[in-house]
Amino acid sequence: MSQFPKKLYEFGAFRLDAAERVLWHGEEMLVLPPKVFDTLLVLVEKEGLVVSKSELMEAVWADAFVEESNLSQNIYTLRRTLGVDEQGRQYIETVPRRGYRFATPVKVSGEFSNESAKRTEEVALKRVTTNSSVESLENDFASPSFPLSTGDSQAFRAIQTQLAPPSARARPHPALPYALWAGLGVLILSALGFGIYQFILRRAEKGEAKTAPIEQLRFQRLTDSGDVVYPTISPNGELLAYVRLEEQGGSVWVKQIATGSAVQTLPPSRKGYRSLAFSPDGKYLFFREEADPGAIYQTPAFGSALKIVADNVWSDFSVSPDGKQFAFIRRDTGRNAHLLILSNTDGSGERELSARNAPMDYRGSAPAWSPDGAKLVVAGGLQQQSPSRLLTVDVATGQETELNTRSWRGWIRALWTADGKHLYVTARATDEPYSQLWMIAYPDGKSHRLTNDLEGYFWLSLSADGRMLVMRQQKFILHLWLLTDGDLKRARQLTFGERIFDGYAGLAWTPDGEIVFSSFAGRNTDLYSMNPDGSDRVRLTADAGQDNTDPAVSRDGRYIVFTSNRTGTTQIWRMDIDGRNQKQLTFGEERREGAQSAALSPDGKEVFFIKIGAGSAAIWKVSIEGGTPVPVSRLTDASTEGSISISPDGRWLAYRHVSVQAEAGSEGSTVQIGVLPTDGSTRPRLFDLPMRRPIIQWSVDSAAFYYAAGTFKSSSLWRQPLDGGEPQKVAEFPDRIFNFAWSRDGKNLAVSRGRQQGDAILITNLP
Repeated sequence: MSQFPKKLYEFGAFRLDAAERVLWHGEEMLVLPPKVFDTLLVLVEKEGLVVSKSELMEAVWADAFVEESNLSQNIYTLRRTLGVDEQGRQYIETVPRRGYRFATPVKVSGEFSNESAKRTEEVALKRVTTNSSVESLENDFASPSFPLSTGDSQAFRAIQTQLAPPSARARPHPALPYALWAGLGVLILSALGFGIYQFILRRAEKGEAKTAPIEQLRFQRLTDSGDVVYPTISPNGELLAYVRLEEQGGSVWVKQIATGSAVQTLPPSRKGYRSLAFSPDGKYLFFREEADPGAIYQTPAFGSALKIVADNVWSDFSVSPDGKQFAFIRRDTGRNAHLLILSNTDGSGERELSARNAPMDYRGSAPAWSPDGAKLVVAGGLQQQSPSRLLTVDVATGQETELNTRSWRGWIRALWTADGKHLYVTARATDEPYSQLWMIAYPDGKSHRLTNDLEGYFWLSLSADGRMLVMRQQKFILHLWLLTDGDLKRARQLTFGERIFDGYAGLAWTPDGEIVFSSFAGRNTDLYSMNPDGSDRVRLTADAGQDNTDPAVSRDGRYIVFTSNRTGTTQIWRMDIDGRNQKQLTFGEERREGAQSAALSPDGKEVFFIKIGAGSAAIWKVSIEGGTPVPVSRLTDASTEGSISISPDGRWLAYRHVSVQAEAGSEGSTVQIGVLPTDGSTRPRLFDLPMRRPIIQWSVDSAAFYYAAGTFKSSSLWRQPLDGGEPQKVAEFPDRIFNFAWSRDGKNLAVSRGRQQGDAILITNLP
C-alpha cells in the first residue's frame, strides 16, 4: 500500500487523513502502527462491503507472508482504539466465515487540504515543547532514559520540517547547511523549553507549599524473591520485617537493611500472616491472621512466642505512637455497620470510636495515627462502591472530617509524615490505571504524585524520623488459557501481553462456544468476546474510566447481563450478545443503593443479583426486561457477598455467606459458601471451603459445584458434591487461578491464570 489518495474520511467522531496517515478523534491525534493504519484504510474505503480476510492480508502485506493471527491482532487493536459508535455498535463488524465490514457510514471530505497537515504539525510541536528541558531535545529523545516513541518520533520529524526552509524540504540537503539548520532548530527549541521551565519555576516559587520533584527520590530494592507482602520497617530504620508467601504458607522474616542478612522468625502457616507492625521501641512485632475476621498476635521481634491481643478484626491495623492502642475496622453484620475500633495492645479492652451504617462504610487498609495520637485517617464511601474519600477521625470524640482532596478509585494505605503536615498515600486515582504513591498536604488536601510507574504500589511503612519509606511494588501477569476436555496437558494460552488482567473480573461461555471475559487495560475494565482459539476478539463495552464486569450469558445466546458503574453506582445491565442495545435493569430505590454479581435463570427470564446499600446485602431478582426487583434471600443473621452461581436445573444458587456469629461446627468461621433454593424457601446449606476467591460454578448435572483453592504460587480445582461429601481434586495448576468457567457442555475449561509478584522497595531522600 504505497500510494494513498489525498482524501479525508469522516466517521463518527473520527477523521482519517490518508495522506498524512493520521487518525483524528476530535482534536486528538491518534498515531496507529503502519499495518494497523493500512487495515483501517482498506476497510474505510470499502465502507459497507464485506472484505475477506485474504483480500485484507493481500492488501496490507502485499510483499510478505504472514499468519492470519496478524490480521486478527490488527482488528483487535482497531476495535480497542475506536470503541463503539453513538448507537453502541462496533465500527468494524465481523461477518462469520466471510470477513470484516466497516459498518458505520463514512463521509469523504474531498481532496486533502493543508489544514490537516497544519494541525498535525501543531500537535507535534505541542508534544515536543511539553517535554522540553534546558538540554538538547534531540539528545534527550535519543538517550536510553527518554526512549523515542512512535508518536514522539513523528512529532520530532514534524518539528524539523517546520524549522527547515522550503528549499531544504524540496531536495536533499548538503551536510553543512543541514547541520546549521538542525543546530538552529535545537537552539530555538532549547530556548523555548528554557522559557517554559522558567515560567513554571516562577509560578512554583509563588506558591506557599513546594513539593520536591520525583527525580529527588532514591529507590532501593530490598527483596528480590517476588513473593513478599507487608514489608514493614522498624522505627529506627534498621530492620525490615516481611511475609514471604511460600508453598507451605506464609512465613515471617526479619532482615537487617544495612547488611542484607535475613532470618525466618515465624514458620510457614496455613493461617497466614498479615498487617505487620513494630512496637514503638522495636522489641515486638504484631501481626494479624489472614482470614476475615482474624486475631492480632504479639511476638518478640526475633522470637516465636505468640500472644493474642485482639480478635474479631476485619481490616489491617496500626499501633498508636505511644504503643498503647490498636486501631482497626470491624464489621457488624447485625447492625449492618462498619465500626472503627480502638483496642489496648495488652489485650485489656476496646471501645467503639465511630460507626458508619449502610450504605456508608470504612474501607482500605489500617486507620493511620497522627504523630500526636489525636487523630486517625481512614477511607470511606458508599458500601462496595468507588470512589472513596479520606476522612480524619478525632480520637477523643469520634467526630469525622472529610479531607478536601480528590476522590480515589482505590485507596490502599495512608501514613502521616513525622511533622503531621502531610500524608503519604498509596492509592489509585480515578483517572489512573495503577495504585501509586502520593503526598497529600494536611489539612488543605492538595495532592502531589510521587511515583509514575507501570507497576502498582501497595502497603506503606515509615521509620519514626520519617526519612525512610518502605512500599510493596506489585505486578500481575495474568492471561486466559483453554484446557480442552479439562486436561492441563492440553492447555493453550489464548491472550498475551502485560497488565491486562484478562478474565479476572468475569468469565463466561456463550451457547455456541465463544468466550466472554473481562479485560483491564488503561483506566477501565471492559467486556470482550472471542473464539475459543483466541481469534476475532470483539470489544462489547466501552466506557472510559468505568468498569464493566461479571458477565453472564443467557442459555439461548440472546443476552449478556453484567455489572457496570457507568451511572455512578454499580448496577445490573443487559446487552445483546454482540454488545448492542445496552439497557440498565436495576436502579436502586434510593440513590445510594447498588447491585452487583448478576446471574441468569436457566430460562433466561429472570436476573438474580446481590443488592447492597439498604439493610444487609441480600439476593434479589428482576425480570430480564426490567421492572421492580423482588427479594429472594431473607437472611436475618447474615449478609450475602461475592458472586452468585445458579445451578443448570434452576433449583439452587450459591453465594458467599457472611454470618453475624460463627455457625455450629464451623470452627469459628463466619465466612462460608451458602447454597440456597432459588425461591429462598429454606435455610441455606453452608460449606467451609478453603477458597481463595468466592467464585464457583455448577456441574452440568447440578449435583456438585467447582471451586479453586491453593497457595500463593499454585492452585487446584476442586469438585464439591452438593450432598456434603468430600471434595475431589480435578486439576493441579503450577500457578494461580484467578477465575474459571466450564463450557456449556462441561468439556472445555477457560481459566484466568498467572502469577503475582511483589517485593519491598525502600525510598529515601523524601520531600
